[in-house]
Amino acid sequence: MDTRVREEKLRIIRQDGAKQENILEILIDLQFASEEGYIDQETAAMVAEELHMTETRVYEIVSYYAMLKDKPQAKYVLKICNSSPCHFSRSEEVCLSLEKKLGVPMGKTTDDGLFAYHYIPCVGACDIGPVIKIKDTVFGNLNDEKISALIDDLRRGKIAV
Repeated sequence: MDTRVREEKLRIIRQDGAKQENILEILIDLQFASEEGYIDQETAAMVAEELHMTETRVYEIVSYYAMLKDKPQAKYVLKICNSSPCHFSRSEEVCLSLEKKLGVPMGKTTDDGLFAYHYIPCVGACDIGPVIKIKDTVFGNLNDEKISALIDDLRRGKIAV
C-alpha cells in the first residue's frame, strides 16, 4: 500500500481516538475514501490492529451492515430512492431508463466497472423526486433525457462526486 494512502487511512481511523465504539463510522469513512468503494483485507487488518480487535470481528461488522462492502464496487453506485413519494414520482421509470442506458439489470455492475444501481429508502429529497443519489450528491427531477445526460457526464468525468 502506498505510504500516502496508508497515512490517510490511519488518519481516518485515529481521527476520533481510534475507539472501538466508533468502528462503524470509521469503516464507513474508510469505504467512502476507497477508490473501489469497499473495505479490503489490508484495511480491515489495519482497523483491527489500531482498534485492538481481531480481523474476524472487523469482518463480522462489515458483513453485518448492508452499507459496508467487502468486494470492489462500481466507481459510480447510483442509488434510486424508492420511498412512497419517489415511487409515485416514477422511481421505477428511473430504473428502466438506467437498465436501457447501461445495459445491465439492477444490482449488476457494467462491464467497464463504472456503474451499478439499486434502490435505497428515502434520501430526504421528496420535493425533487424521482432522484438518484451518488455518494453525497442528489440528482433530482429526473427523466430519461436527464438520466442519459448524467450517465454521459459521469463517463466523461464532467461531474465530480
